[in-house]
Amino acid sequence: GVTGGGSGGGGGAGRSAGGGTGGKPSKAGGVDEAKAALATKQVPLFSHLVQYEREAALSPAAIGRDIHPAVQCAGLQMAEGLLSGTNARVVAMLRALQAVARDFRCPAGKALSRELEGRIKLQIAHLHDCRPKSLAMGDAIKWLKLRVSQLPAHLPPDAAKRILCSQIDTYIDERIELADRAISESASAKIAPSDVVLVYGRSHVVEATLLHAAARGTNFSVVVIDGGPRFEGRAMLVRLVAAGIRCSYSLLHALSYTMPSVSKVLLGASSMLVNGTLVSRAGTALVAMAAHEHGVAVLVCCETYKFTERVLLDAICYNELGDPDALLQAADADQGGASLSDWRERPRLKLLNLMYDVTPMKYLTMVVTEAGVIPPTSVPVIIREDRDRAQLAGP
Repeated sequence: GVTGGGSGGGGGAGRSAGGGTGGKPSKAGGVDEAKAALATKQVPLFSHLVQYEREAALSPAAIGRDIHPAVQCAGLQMAEGLLSGTNARVVAMLRALQAVARDFRCPAGKALSRELEGRIKLQIAHLHDCRPKSLAMGDAIKWLKLRVSQLPAHLPPDAAKRILCSQIDTYIDERIELADRAISESASAKIAPSDVVLVYGRSHVVEATLLHAAARGTNFSVVVIDGGPRFEGRAMLVRLVAAGIRCSYSLLHALSYTMPSVSKVLLGASSMLVNGTLVSRAGTALVAMAAHEHGVAVLVCCETYKFTERVLLDAICYNELGDPDALLQAADADQGGASLSDWRERPRLKLLNLMYDVTPMKYLTMVVTEAGVIPPTSVPVIIREDRDRAQLAGP
Protein backbone atom coordinates (compact mmCIF):
# COMPACT_ATOMS: atom_id res chain seq x y z
CA GLY A 1 0.00 0.00 0.00
CA VAL A 2 0.98 3.65 -0.22
CA THR A 3 0.29 6.71 1.80
CA GLY A 4 -2.34 9.33 1.09
CA GLY A 5 0.57 11.68 0.41
CA GLY A 6 4.09 10.67 -0.56
CA SER A 7 7.38 12.04 0.66
CA GLY A 8 7.81 15.77 0.39
CA GLY A 9 10.79 15.68 -1.93
CA GLY A 10 11.03 17.66 -5.16
CA GLY A 11 9.86 16.55 -8.57
CA GLY A 12 6.48 16.03 -10.16
CA ALA A 13 3.47 14.89 -8.23
CA GLY A 14 1.83 11.71 -9.41
CA ARG A 15 -0.28 8.76 -8.38
CA SER A 16 0.57 5.15 -7.80
CA ALA A 17 -1.60 2.08 -7.36
CA GLY A 18 1.30 0.10 -6.02
CA GLY A 19 3.46 0.49 -2.96
CA GLY A 20 5.87 3.21 -4.08
CA THR A 21 7.35 5.39 -1.37
CA GLY A 22 8.77 8.32 -3.33
CA GLY A 23 12.11 7.86 -1.57
CA LYS A 24 15.01 5.51 -2.36
CA PRO A 25 15.87 3.35 0.68
CA SER A 26 19.14 1.54 0.17
CA LYS A 27 18.08 -1.69 1.88
CA ALA A 28 15.25 -4.04 1.10
CA GLY A 29 14.27 -4.08 4.76
CA GLY A 30 14.02 -0.30 4.74
CA VAL A 31 11.72 -0.46 1.73
CA ASP A 32 9.44 -2.94 3.46
CA GLU A 33 9.33 -0.83 6.61
CA ALA A 34 8.54 2.30 4.58
CA LYS A 35 5.73 0.52 2.74
CA ALA A 36 4.26 -0.74 6.00
CA ALA A 37 4.41 2.74 7.52
CA LEU A 38 2.78 4.32 4.49
CA ALA A 39 0.03 1.72 4.36
CA THR A 40 -1.03 2.67 7.88
CA LYS A 41 -1.91 6.15 6.59
CA GLN A 42 -4.49 4.91 4.11
CA VAL A 43 -8.12 5.58 4.91
CA PRO A 44 -9.60 2.05 4.77
CA LEU A 45 -12.85 3.11 3.10
CA PHE A 46 -10.86 4.59 0.18
CA SER A 47 -7.93 2.17 0.07
CA HIS A 48 -9.20 0.75 -3.24
CA LEU A 49 -8.54 4.07 -5.01
CA VAL A 50 -5.26 5.00 -6.67
CA GLN A 51 -3.23 6.51 -3.87
CA TYR A 52 -1.48 9.85 -4.22
CA GLU A 53 2.30 9.67 -4.49
CA ARG A 54 4.89 12.29 -5.28
CA GLU A 55 7.71 11.92 -7.81
CA ALA A 56 5.93 9.20 -9.78
CA ALA A 57 5.86 11.28 -12.95
CA LEU A 58 9.65 11.78 -12.90
CA SER A 59 10.64 8.24 -11.98
CA PRO A 60 13.28 6.60 -14.19
CA ALA A 61 10.82 3.80 -14.99
CA ALA A 62 8.33 6.30 -16.41
CA ILE A 63 10.89 8.21 -18.47
CA GLY A 64 12.50 5.03 -19.82
CA ARG A 65 9.33 3.63 -21.43
CA ASP A 66 9.62 5.34 -24.82
CA ILE A 67 7.22 8.10 -23.84
CA HIS A 68 6.73 10.88 -26.39
CA PRO A 69 7.99 14.30 -25.20
CA ALA A 70 4.55 15.86 -25.70
CA VAL A 71 3.02 13.17 -23.48
CA GLN A 72 5.71 13.68 -20.84
CA CYS A 73 5.01 17.41 -20.85
CA ALA A 74 1.24 16.93 -20.55
CA GLY A 75 1.70 14.35 -17.82
CA LEU A 76 3.91 16.61 -15.74
CA GLN A 77 1.49 19.51 -16.13
CA MET A 78 -1.41 17.33 -14.97
CA ALA A 79 0.58 15.93 -12.08
CA GLU A 80 1.63 19.37 -10.88
CA GLY A 81 -1.89 20.78 -11.17
CA LEU A 82 -0.97 23.23 -13.92
CA LEU A 83 -3.75 21.73 -16.03
CA SER A 84 -6.95 21.79 -14.02
CA GLY A 85 -10.45 21.26 -15.26
CA THR A 86 -11.78 18.46 -17.41
CA ASN A 87 -11.72 20.44 -20.67
CA ALA A 88 -8.10 21.50 -20.26
CA ARG A 89 -6.99 17.97 -19.42
CA VAL A 90 -8.89 16.39 -22.33
CA VAL A 91 -7.54 18.92 -24.82
CA ALA A 92 -3.98 18.48 -23.54
CA MET A 93 -4.29 14.70 -23.73
CA LEU A 94 -5.68 14.73 -27.27
CA ARG A 95 -3.05 17.21 -28.46
CA ALA A 96 -0.28 15.07 -26.98
CA LEU A 97 -1.67 11.89 -28.57
CA GLN A 98 -2.06 13.78 -31.84
CA ALA A 99 1.67 14.53 -31.71
CA VAL A 100 2.32 10.83 -31.03
CA ALA A 101 0.32 9.84 -34.10
CA ARG A 102 1.96 12.50 -36.26
CA ASP A 103 5.49 11.39 -35.34
CA PHE A 104 4.79 7.63 -35.39
CA ARG A 105 6.71 5.57 -37.93
CA CYS A 106 4.99 2.34 -38.78
CA PRO A 107 7.35 -0.63 -39.33
CA ALA A 108 7.37 -2.00 -42.85
CA GLY A 109 4.84 -4.73 -43.43
CA LYS A 110 2.83 -3.89 -40.31
CA ALA A 111 -0.73 -2.58 -40.03
CA LEU A 112 -0.71 1.08 -39.02
CA SER A 113 -3.88 0.87 -36.92
CA ARG A 114 -2.61 -2.03 -34.83
CA GLU A 115 0.88 -0.65 -34.29
CA LEU A 116 -0.35 2.87 -33.53
CA GLU A 117 -2.94 1.60 -31.07
CA GLY A 118 -0.21 -0.17 -29.12
CA ARG A 119 1.90 2.99 -29.01
CA ILE A 120 -1.07 5.09 -27.88
CA LYS A 121 -1.89 2.63 -25.07
CA LEU A 122 1.64 3.09 -23.72
CA GLN A 123 1.27 6.89 -23.71
CA ILE A 124 -2.15 6.70 -22.01
CA ALA A 125 -0.71 4.46 -19.31
CA HIS A 126 1.92 7.09 -18.59
CA LEU A 127 -0.69 9.86 -18.34
CA HIS A 128 -2.68 7.68 -15.94
CA ASP A 129 0.42 7.17 -13.80
CA CYS A 130 0.84 10.94 -13.60
CA ARG A 131 -2.78 11.51 -12.66
CA PRO A 132 -5.78 9.15 -12.90
CA LYS A 133 -7.93 9.96 -15.91
CA SER A 134 -11.39 11.40 -15.42
CA LEU A 135 -14.55 9.80 -16.79
CA ALA A 136 -14.63 12.25 -19.69
CA MET A 137 -11.01 11.48 -20.53
CA GLY A 138 -11.87 7.79 -20.60
CA ASP A 139 -14.66 8.40 -23.11
CA ALA A 140 -12.35 10.55 -25.25
CA ILE A 141 -9.80 7.72 -25.24
CA LYS A 142 -12.48 5.25 -26.39
CA TRP A 143 -13.38 7.63 -29.21
CA LEU A 144 -9.75 7.94 -30.27
CA LYS A 145 -9.15 4.18 -30.21
CA LEU A 146 -12.24 3.67 -32.37
CA ARG A 147 -10.94 6.19 -34.89
CA VAL A 148 -7.54 4.49 -34.94
CA SER A 149 -9.13 1.10 -35.56
CA GLN A 150 -11.12 2.57 -38.47
CA LEU A 151 -8.12 4.00 -40.32
CA PRO A 152 -8.25 2.83 -43.96
CA ALA A 153 -5.74 0.05 -44.51
CA HIS A 154 -5.34 0.85 -48.23
CA LEU A 155 -4.04 4.40 -47.63
CA PRO A 156 -0.35 5.23 -47.16
CA PRO A 157 0.57 5.70 -43.47
CA ASP A 158 1.15 9.45 -43.84
CA ALA A 159 -2.29 9.98 -45.40
CA ALA A 160 -3.98 7.87 -42.69
CA LYS A 161 -2.21 9.84 -39.96
CA ARG A 162 -3.36 13.11 -41.51
CA ILE A 163 -6.93 11.84 -41.40
CA LEU A 164 -6.58 10.93 -37.72
CA CYS A 165 -5.05 14.28 -36.82
CA SER A 166 -7.85 16.07 -38.67
CA GLN A 167 -10.44 14.05 -36.74
CA ILE A 168 -8.82 15.04 -33.45
CA ASP A 169 -8.92 18.71 -34.49
CA THR A 170 -12.59 18.36 -35.37
CA TYR A 171 -13.39 16.68 -32.05
CA ILE A 172 -11.74 19.46 -30.06
CA ASP A 173 -13.35 22.21 -32.14
CA GLU A 174 -16.89 20.82 -32.22
CA ARG A 175 -17.24 18.92 -28.94
CA ILE A 176 -15.36 21.34 -26.67
CA GLU A 177 -14.67 24.81 -28.07
CA LEU A 178 -17.82 25.36 -30.13
CA ALA A 179 -19.85 23.55 -27.48
CA ASP A 180 -18.62 25.96 -24.82
CA ARG A 181 -19.68 28.93 -26.95
CA ALA A 182 -23.14 27.48 -27.50
CA ILE A 183 -23.54 26.70 -23.79
CA SER A 184 -22.41 30.18 -22.71
CA GLU A 185 -24.89 31.81 -25.09
CA SER A 186 -27.76 29.57 -24.00
CA ALA A 187 -27.05 29.77 -20.28
CA SER A 188 -26.47 33.54 -20.32
CA ALA A 189 -29.98 33.96 -21.72
CA LYS A 190 -31.30 32.40 -18.49
CA ILE A 191 -29.75 35.21 -16.42
CA ALA A 192 -32.34 37.93 -15.93
CA PRO A 193 -31.76 41.52 -14.77
CA SER A 194 -31.27 41.85 -11.00
CA ASP A 195 -30.51 38.13 -10.67
CA VAL A 196 -28.11 36.98 -7.97
CA VAL A 197 -26.16 34.05 -9.44
CA LEU A 198 -24.22 31.71 -7.19
CA VAL A 199 -21.25 29.77 -8.56
CA TYR A 200 -18.94 27.30 -6.87
CA GLY A 201 -15.20 27.10 -7.47
CA ARG A 202 -14.11 27.82 -11.03
CA SER A 203 -15.51 26.37 -14.22
CA HIS A 204 -14.39 27.63 -17.62
CA VAL A 205 -17.83 27.38 -19.21
CA VAL A 206 -19.56 28.96 -16.20
CA GLU A 207 -17.09 31.83 -16.26
CA ALA A 208 -17.66 32.28 -20.00
CA THR A 209 -21.43 32.31 -19.38
CA LEU A 210 -21.19 35.08 -16.81
CA LEU A 211 -18.86 37.16 -18.97
CA HIS A 212 -21.16 36.71 -21.97
CA ALA A 213 -24.18 37.83 -19.91
CA ALA A 214 -22.29 40.92 -18.75
CA ALA A 215 -21.25 41.71 -22.32
CA ARG A 216 -24.91 41.63 -23.33
CA GLY A 217 -25.62 44.37 -20.80
CA THR A 218 -27.50 42.25 -18.26
CA ASN A 219 -27.35 43.80 -14.80
CA PHE A 220 -26.78 41.03 -12.27
CA SER A 221 -24.51 40.11 -9.38
CA VAL A 222 -22.52 36.99 -8.56
CA VAL A 223 -21.81 35.16 -5.34
CA VAL A 224 -18.62 33.10 -5.61
CA ILE A 225 -18.57 30.24 -3.12
CA ASP A 226 -15.15 28.67 -2.72
CA GLY A 227 -13.54 25.83 -0.86
CA GLY A 228 -10.11 24.46 -0.10
CA PRO A 229 -7.57 23.28 -0.58
CA ARG A 230 -7.17 24.86 -4.03
CA PHE A 231 -9.56 27.84 -3.71
CA GLU A 232 -10.06 27.99 -7.47
CA GLY A 233 -12.90 30.48 -7.09
CA ARG A 234 -10.45 33.28 -6.40
CA ALA A 235 -9.21 33.22 -10.00
CA MET A 236 -12.81 33.42 -11.25
CA LEU A 237 -13.50 36.29 -8.85
CA VAL A 238 -10.61 38.30 -10.31
CA ARG A 239 -11.86 37.75 -13.87
CA LEU A 240 -15.45 38.70 -13.04
CA VAL A 241 -14.50 41.83 -11.13
CA ALA A 242 -12.22 42.90 -13.99
CA ALA A 243 -15.26 42.61 -16.29
CA GLY A 244 -17.23 45.00 -14.08
CA ILE A 245 -19.55 42.40 -12.51
CA ARG A 246 -20.63 42.99 -8.91
CA CYS A 247 -19.34 40.05 -6.89
CA SER A 248 -19.17 38.80 -3.35
CA TYR A 249 -16.94 36.00 -2.11
CA SER A 250 -17.35 33.55 0.73
CA LEU A 251 -16.27 30.07 1.66
CA LEU A 252 -18.36 26.94 1.63
CA HIS A 253 -19.20 27.04 5.32
CA ALA A 254 -21.11 30.32 4.73
CA LEU A 255 -23.37 28.71 2.13
CA SER A 256 -26.50 28.60 4.31
CA TYR A 257 -26.08 32.31 5.06
CA THR A 258 -25.77 33.40 1.41
CA MET A 259 -28.27 31.04 -0.23
CA PRO A 260 -31.51 32.89 0.80
CA SER A 261 -30.50 35.88 -1.36
CA VAL A 262 -29.63 33.77 -4.43
CA SER A 263 -31.96 33.44 -7.42
CA LYS A 264 -29.98 30.93 -9.56
CA VAL A 265 -27.08 28.53 -9.17
CA LEU A 266 -24.68 27.78 -12.04
CA LEU A 267 -22.45 24.72 -11.70
CA GLY A 268 -19.76 23.18 -13.85
CA ALA A 269 -19.42 19.45 -14.41
CA SER A 270 -16.73 16.84 -14.67
CA SER A 271 -19.24 14.28 -15.97
CA MET A 272 -22.95 13.62 -16.26
CA LEU A 273 -23.88 9.99 -15.68
CA VAL A 274 -26.57 8.01 -17.44
CA ASN A 275 -28.80 8.11 -14.34
CA GLY A 276 -28.72 11.94 -14.32
CA THR A 277 -26.13 12.15 -11.55
CA LEU A 278 -23.59 14.97 -11.65
CA VAL A 279 -19.91 14.34 -10.95
CA SER A 280 -18.03 17.51 -10.11
CA ARG A 281 -15.49 18.98 -7.67
CA ALA A 282 -15.94 18.09 -4.03
CA GLY A 283 -18.50 20.39 -2.41
CA THR A 284 -20.81 20.65 -5.43
CA ALA A 285 -23.36 18.28 -3.92
CA LEU A 286 -23.57 20.44 -0.81
CA VAL A 287 -24.25 23.54 -2.93
CA ALA A 288 -26.95 21.78 -4.96
CA MET A 289 -28.68 20.38 -1.87
CA ALA A 290 -28.67 23.76 -0.15
CA ALA A 291 -30.16 25.36 -3.27
CA HIS A 292 -32.84 22.65 -3.44
CA GLU A 293 -33.72 23.26 0.21
CA HIS A 294 -34.23 26.99 -0.51
CA GLY A 295 -36.12 26.44 -3.78
CA VAL A 296 -33.35 27.89 -5.96
CA ALA A 297 -32.94 26.60 -9.53
CA VAL A 298 -29.70 24.71 -10.19
CA LEU A 299 -28.38 24.87 -13.78
CA VAL A 300 -25.50 22.60 -14.79
CA CYS A 301 -23.34 23.72 -17.72
CA CYS A 302 -21.98 20.56 -19.33
CA GLU A 303 -20.77 19.61 -22.80
CA THR A 304 -22.30 16.42 -24.18
CA TYR A 305 -18.92 14.73 -24.60
CA LYS A 306 -18.88 14.53 -20.79
CA PHE A 307 -22.03 12.39 -20.77
CA THR A 308 -21.07 8.83 -19.88
CA GLU A 309 -22.91 5.52 -19.61
CA ARG A 310 -21.48 4.85 -16.18
CA VAL A 311 -23.70 4.81 -13.08
CA LEU A 312 -22.57 5.92 -9.61
CA LEU A 313 -24.62 6.04 -6.45
CA ASP A 314 -21.91 7.50 -4.22
CA ALA A 315 -18.44 9.05 -4.32
CA ILE A 316 -16.75 6.05 -2.72
CA CYS A 317 -16.54 3.50 -5.53
CA TYR A 318 -15.06 6.04 -7.94
CA ASN A 319 -13.08 9.11 -6.94
CA GLU A 320 -9.61 10.62 -7.03
CA LEU A 321 -7.33 11.28 -4.11
CA GLY A 322 -5.48 14.59 -4.07
CA ASP A 323 -2.37 15.59 -2.15
CA PRO A 324 -3.17 15.32 1.57
CA ASP A 325 -0.45 17.85 2.37
CA ALA A 326 -2.45 20.45 0.42
CA LEU A 327 -5.02 20.35 3.21
CA LEU A 328 -2.41 21.63 5.65
CA GLN A 329 -1.04 24.59 3.69
CA ALA A 330 -3.89 27.02 4.34
CA ALA A 331 -4.43 25.69 7.86
CA ASP A 332 -0.79 26.21 8.82
CA ALA A 333 -0.89 29.81 7.58
CA ASP A 334 -3.99 30.57 9.64
CA GLN A 335 -2.81 28.96 12.85
CA GLY A 336 0.35 31.04 13.08
CA GLY A 337 2.91 28.48 14.17
CA ALA A 338 0.76 25.46 14.96
CA SER A 339 1.48 22.79 12.38
CA LEU A 340 0.39 19.29 11.45
CA SER A 341 3.28 18.74 9.06
CA ASP A 342 4.28 15.72 11.14
CA TRP A 343 0.91 14.04 10.60
CA ARG A 344 2.58 10.93 9.20
CA GLU A 345 4.20 10.34 12.56
CA ARG A 346 0.90 10.67 14.44
CA PRO A 347 -0.54 7.15 14.59
CA ARG A 348 -4.17 8.21 15.06
CA LEU A 349 -4.26 10.92 12.38
CA LYS A 350 -5.05 10.35 8.68
CA LEU A 351 -5.74 12.92 5.98
CA LEU A 352 -8.14 12.46 3.09
CA ASN A 353 -8.34 14.86 0.14
CA LEU A 354 -11.18 13.78 -2.15
CA MET A 355 -11.36 15.52 -5.52
CA TYR A 356 -14.96 14.77 -6.59
CA ASP A 357 -18.44 14.18 -5.25
CA VAL A 358 -21.71 13.09 -6.86
CA THR A 359 -24.97 15.05 -6.89
CA PRO A 360 -28.21 13.06 -7.34
CA MET A 361 -30.53 14.02 -10.15
CA LYS A 362 -33.30 15.28 -7.86
CA TYR A 363 -31.17 18.26 -6.80
CA LEU A 364 -30.60 19.45 -10.39
CA THR A 365 -33.11 21.56 -12.28
CA MET A 366 -31.76 21.64 -15.83
CA VAL A 367 -28.62 20.75 -17.78
CA VAL A 368 -27.41 23.32 -20.32
CA THR A 369 -25.65 21.66 -23.25
CA GLU A 370 -24.74 22.58 -26.81
CA ALA A 371 -27.76 20.48 -27.84
CA GLY A 372 -30.10 22.65 -25.79
CA VAL A 373 -31.42 22.93 -22.26
CA ILE A 374 -32.56 19.50 -21.10
CA PRO A 375 -33.75 17.94 -17.82
CA PRO A 376 -31.36 15.47 -16.17
CA THR A 377 -33.73 12.66 -17.12
CA SER A 378 -32.86 13.25 -20.81
CA VAL A 379 -29.15 12.50 -20.37
CA PRO A 380 -29.61 8.85 -21.53
CA VAL A 381 -31.24 10.11 -24.74
CA ILE A 382 -28.19 12.24 -25.60
CA ILE A 383 -25.88 9.34 -24.80
CA ARG A 384 -27.85 6.97 -27.02
CA GLU A 385 -27.87 9.44 -29.93
CA ASP A 386 -24.13 10.06 -29.61
CA ARG A 387 -23.46 6.32 -29.57
CA ASP A 388 -25.57 5.74 -32.68
CA ARG A 389 -23.89 8.65 -34.45
CA ALA A 390 -20.43 7.32 -33.58
CA GLN A 391 -21.28 3.87 -34.95
CA LEU A 392 -22.50 5.37 -38.21
CA ALA A 393 -19.50 7.66 -38.63
CA GLY A 394 -16.94 6.34 -41.05
CA PRO A 395 -13.17 6.65 -40.88
